[in-house]
Amino acid sequence: MKDFNDIQNLWKEQTPAQLPDVNSILADAKKVQRGLNTKTITQVIILVAVVIFIIVLMNIIPFQQVTTFVGIGLMAGTILLFSAVRLYQVVEMKKMDLTQNPRHLLVDLHRYYRFQNTVNTRYTLLYFILMNVAFALYFIEVLQPVPLLYQVIIVVIYLAWMLFAFLYLGKKHKLKEQTKTQSIIDAIRTIEEHYES
Repeated sequence: MKDFNDIQNLWKEQTPAQLPDVNSILADAKKVQRGLNTKTITQVIILVAVVIFIIVLMNIIPFQQVTTFVGIGLMAGTILLFSAVRLYQVVEMKKMDLTQNPRHLLVDLHRYYRFQNTVNTRYTLLYFILMNVAFALYFIEVLQPVPLLYQVIIVVIYLAWMLFAFLYLGKKHKLKEQTKTQSIIDAIRTIEEHYES
């Protein structure tokens, strides 16, 4: 009987494991979701403003060469296409109801995460290449009257900035965005682990 009393006392001494507060976890996940959407919408607005600026610039400056018009058109088209992809991301994130069944939500979040990764790698690389081709076409006419030394300086500065933006800032942005999405996935996984079992 002594063994039974020891086991009973041991059982009484144990405190029940604290279950996570679902409302707190969901509030944090929704905050991250809103932050991602707001940041992406801001980026899209800026990109569309750039397209408007490009169109105004085209109407103000009397460009002569076809390459300039092709470059400007390629810039505007690339920016608009990339903006559409980013808007699609916002729509997909907004469609996710964080209060739905955690298993179904995790499937949706993993699908979104894969798409986000594709946007941040393949689509961003394609955007980078097309924008640089567009700028090369644009520079043919714009840099023509500039002395050779200044042309070289302008092109070197441009290339340095583009490489810095793509290799450093782009990777930093990708990591931040994916970390935020992963935090939503982790929060929902925590809810699933504690309340679905």
